[in-house]
Amino acid sequence: MTARAGGVVARGGVREGELCFLGSLHELVAIGLYRPALDALVAGNGPPSRPPIDRAYLLKILDEEVGRQFGHPLRPVVELVLNAIDATIERPALIDVRLSDGSVEVTDSGVGMTLRAILSRLLVPFATDKRPGVDLGRFGVGFFSVIGLGLPDPETLALDVETGDGVEGWSLRVLAEGPEPSSLVCAIRKMAPARGTRVRVRSSLLDAEQVRAYLRDALHFFPQEHALIRIDGVAINDGRYLAGGKLFADGVSIEDPSLVARFHFGGRPLAAGISAATYHAGVKVESCLAIPELALIDFPGAVELTEGRDALKLGRAFRSTAAAFHRRLIHLSRTTNTGRRAAERLAEVAAQISALMLQSSAWSEVAPELARALLGPDRYLISPERREAIIGFLGGGIESRLFVPESFWAEREWQGFLPGERDLLERELDMDPIESLAGLARRRPDLLGLTVLVGRAERPEAVAVVLARGRRLPPGAMPCLGTRQAVLVREDAPAVARPARWSDVYALRVAFDRACGLREPDLERELIVSDPIGLGGNT
Repeated sequence: MTARAGGVVARGGVREGELCFLGSLHELVAIGLYRPALDALVAGNGPPSRPPIDRAYLLKILDEEVGRQFGHPLRPVVELVLNAIDATIERPALIDVRLSDGSVEVTDSGVGMTLRAILSRLLVPFATDKRPGVDLGRFGVGFFSVIGLGLPDPETLALDVETGDGVEGWSLRVLAEGPEPSSLVCAIRKMAPARGTRVRVRSSLLDAEQVRAYLRDALHFFPQEHALIRIDGVAINDGRYLAGGKLFADGVSIEDPSLVARFHFGGRPLAAGISAATYHAGVKVESCLAIPELALIDFPGAVELTEGRDALKLGRAFRSTAAAFHRRLIHLSRTTNTGRRAAERLAEVAAQISALMLQSSAWSEVAPELARALLGPDRYLISPERREAIIGFLGGGIESRLFVPESFWAEREWQGFLPGERDLLERELDMDPIESLAGLARRRPDLLGLTVLVGRAERPEAVAVVLARGRRLPPGAMPCLGTRQAVLVREDAPAVARPARWSDVYALRVAFDRACGLREPDLERELIVSDPIGLGGNT
């Protein structure tokens, strides 16, 4: 099939098997854009007049549509599946995908298209008859983006569409004579009456296993009641790729009871690549490999998406869904008698999902509820690198009151919603005003351990310290703790009050060096090569 812009053949009133159009794809798009030409071709009134449309501008638009960038290069194949679902009135729709190396075929038994629909919707960029919040794909996006998927290897690209509304039947074929949209040529023929649509894409760039894995990952959580999607006869969204956990369907809006989101939490996926993810109407738009638990959040179709369906937009329905998900976690923890460790893991995962998948939407609203339900009262947020130092300074009895997130993201989300280290220290300690280490040693000669600290400091008069004592809990093994303002020294620690053993001096040296910011390797070297630790001949 070869036809350039100068050799366009367009005929009306064709019979079955006859050619209706042969020429450059952009010339066919021009006919669809120009109503008189479109009406003439559909009505069978002979060849339409050449549409008075700026070809350079039209080719620019087609170039943008064909080159449309998605979050994943195979995303156009998903668009074909979404369009097939939208075209099917029956629920659940039955969508068949056939794969082989170099070929993808998507078939539905939906309403199909007439010649007018092909010209005015399928082939016209930005044209759509989709219902916002109801339909999933958009005519035009899947068609042009699939062409772009194979255009880098034009010699192997072929796009075939067979469609009909039960009264008519039409076939459309697109080939490429070069890597530019201007090189695309198209033929339309009349077929025997048919119903439904079959789209077949051929390209050497299509690897069957890669396409299968991507479709499984993107569509395995698609609602079964809406459509059953089969790849080579095997359903991918019937739950077979989920193991364990539980699926919930929750209303997300008091004003609109029809807004329902689905949440699946717990368990493990049975297929590699399926991870914690955000879905819109069952179609994956965001994933997170950092969350080992299988946590799937499926937004209602009313949530608005950015162009190309690659990212979620923040909005009222988005926030309501995010809040409903977090409250589902709260309910889950209460109804399953979750233990402390599991509840803390829920608090960790909730914060990670908020930061990495939900853009922190509704977090400020639900975080206080999550803290009360999952962590309980009197819990303090401590970063992982400070956990050991805090327990060593305040004693092991404080550990049960610490919440130590595993990830930076969880720590970031919880900041401002839980009291932190400063609040903990102020509650647990009585503290004197800040002074220099040299001045404190002169003021409190009864604290013999201060002499050891003075000996460890190069300039004791420049070291800011705070003398502190516990209010309730006995001190831990480490008598010093570094803070941003000063080094805290526990007056009630035996190593500070009256060091009597080598271990007391060792604890003073290690705790003070760490509090002053000495790196761990340097600290180890200092302890090894320094003078032997001894008190009055006791070693």
